[in-house]
Amino acid sequence: MRNFTTPVTRPYVAVVLVFLAATVAFALSPQTGAAQCTTQQAQNYTGGGTSACPCFVSGEQAGAVFTLPPSVYPIEILSVGVGWGSAFGGSGQTLEQSIHIYTGSIPNPGLPLFSLDGPQLTDGAINEFNLAPLPGEIRIESGSFMVTLEFLNTNANDFFAGTVVTDGNGCQPGKNVIYAIPGGWGDACSAGVSGDWVFFVKYRSLKVTADVSPASVVFSNAPFNQTTCDTVYVSNTGCDTLMIDGIGGCGAAPFSVDTTMTSHAVPPGGQTPIYVCVTPTSAGTQNCSITVASNAAGGTLVIPVSLDGVTAASGPSRDVFDITGVVPNPFNPETSVRFVIPRAMPVTVAVWSVNGERVRTLANGVTLPAGEHALRWDGRNAGGQPVASGVYFVRVETPLGRRVARAVLLE
Repeated sequence: MRNFTTPVTRPYVAVVLVFLAATVAFALSPQTGAAQCTTQQAQNYTGGGTSACPCFVSGEQAGAVFTLPPSVYPIEILSVGVGWGSAFGGSGQTLEQSIHIYTGSIPNPGLPLFSLDGPQLTDGAINEFNLAPLPGEIRIESGSFMVTLEFLNTNANDFFAGTVVTDGNGCQPGKNVIYAIPGGWGDACSAGVSGDWVFFVKYRSLKVTADVSPASVVFSNAPFNQTTCDTVYVSNTGCDTLMIDGIGGCGAAPFSVDTTMTSHAVPPGGQTPIYVCVTPTSAGTQNCSITVASNAAGGTLVIPVSLDGVTAASGPSRDVFDITGVVPNPFNPETSVRFVIPRAMPVTVAVWSVNGERVRTLANGVTLPAGEHALRWDGRNAGGQPVASGVYFVRVETPLGRRVARAVLLE
């Protein structure tokens, strides 16, 4: 390893300065909510000046340590940037050995997680290398990581050769590394480097989080020996696909749960419904819990469900409201949802996809007379286009509650 104590200030660094000014605005700061799901940039340099360090031999490395907020992990690296220049300029383009990404840090970072061989660097610029065409290959689960450049060409004491540059603003211990021959890994500041290496990374969070709404389900004064249903929505509030691996609980009488959504993928920002029903056959309160296993951070989602009172069959407030069938089912190209209401009341009937999206509204608060009714669905969405084959849910809502039935469209 050559002398690091006298990095050479380049007399003209206009191109580098333009890049520095453009990227300083993206300096690392904690991100929350939807913002952390977009592309973010982290950089280890702070200053606006640059100094070249022609002090490396072939096989040595220089790089930066990055530490991100725990709330964004796991992450995927999308691109890396390396500041490159020469003391007197005009070195053109230089082909070096590799850019490495390590999941550890000094003194023992281990083997690289990823290596980009043969990077070509241009003098006087922060060279950015796009890694996004390699989706999922550069995933970091937690903690600090390193990005380094391994030299193919010796530039020690050659002031016309291209080399890594620093920001000339003081060296921050623990953020700048070198691999020396001989000597191995070490802190660049301790070796005498006067500034932070100009490196950056662009990344996106892969964290998956989920939420449920409502947080609990309460059936109050449910009609005796009749089925009453409600809907819980599981929302993907994270940055990557939410995989629902299993739905359990509330499977014993008087409760039942539709487990259709098991092994279901929910995209970021999407939601999916879970239908829970109760059919009381005796008086008294009862409780259960729905469990949703997924890849979301925080583990299994738990949704409390309770039956809080039963209306007696002979009681004055007993009302008969139910879906009596979806006919035909399966169907193609159309079907009818049939339901009965005990008196005139407003009724809303809508068709929903398994992703929790409203496909078509068949009735919206329309007041219907007492008796049995049938509403036709022609297998089309609100825009009039035919929907894909698969499972759909028809939900009927009245002041007496809501009922849900499955409808299967076959090609």
